[in-house]
Amino acid sequence: MTSLAHDELAAFLHLSESLRFSKSAKALNMSASALTRCIQRIETDLGQPVLERSRREVALTRAGEILRDYARAHMAAHAHLLESLAAETRAPTGELRIACTVTACHSVLPKLLARFRDRYPGIHLQLSTSDAASCMQRLENDEADVAVVPEPDAPPAELRFVRLAFTELSLIAPTTDKELSRRAALGGMHWRGLPVILPRRGLDRARIDAWFDARSAQPEIYAEVEGNEAILAMVALGCGVGIVPELVRKESTLRGRIEAVEVSRPPRGYHVSLCAKERTLVRRTVAALWELAPSSASV
Repeated sequence: MTSLAHDELAAFLHLSESLRFSKSAKALNMSASALTRCIQRIETDLGQPVLERSRREVALTRAGEILRDYARAHMAAHAHLLESLAAETRAPTGELRIACTVTACHSVLPKLLARFRDRYPGIHLQLSTSDAASCMQRLENDEADVAVVPEPDAPPAELRFVRLAFTELSLIAPTTDKELSRRAALGGMHWRGLPVILPRRGLDRARIDAWFDARSAQPEIYAEVEGNEAILAMVALGCGVGIVPELVRKESTLRGRIEAVEVSRPPRGYHVSLCAKERTLVRRTVAALWELAPSSASV
């Protein structure tokens, strides 16, 4: 049966439903004799008759009934194949849920989303911003399709990452207090009692704590806050020094009131990455963003 051509199956299926050679031949735009030869080829391939012929009517044999069911399934599968192939050539549509840190939202994400909007205007975006831990939790709970977060040192095995940018961690001080900047730059014993504003949690805090420990620094923790914007604001007000991603400092509207302090061996930076579960990469909306991400990276 595998040798039967698609056109032969289509012709037989029409005849099996009309049971009239003349009617099927006309509908198929072929002569009755050509249709007869087609049925004869089918019967030769199968090695048994598929029709019972008389002068006035045509009926299906048992083999013909089996072949009719097969032909119907074949035609349905062929139509589904053509529709699937056509769908692949159409631009994807639907919804894409993105969980993003505030830092990434103000730095790497705008460039990526601008390209995405131009390429895929039919995809509706839902963007939520929070800290990295909350973004990863939303991804874990399937409340987000992708996340844009600092890439963790030991990510779960089910996650895949595309790196969008690398950021250093910068020590910052207010431009109005040169003494704070001087002490911060000297380090060592000069850090003792130095007021510092730190993130409450997250990868930044882990890197900063490790940096302090390695330098045996003992600053005075003036405040622990949620978000780099709060650190920037408090430093700009002269409350102390802080450590923020360089991506944030460069893009901040407060950059004229803060300055980066050069220190030897600054805290270790990290990659800001697009992240998704491996099993979701087959979704057309997710795959569309994933494919664009490397061209927007600035590692």
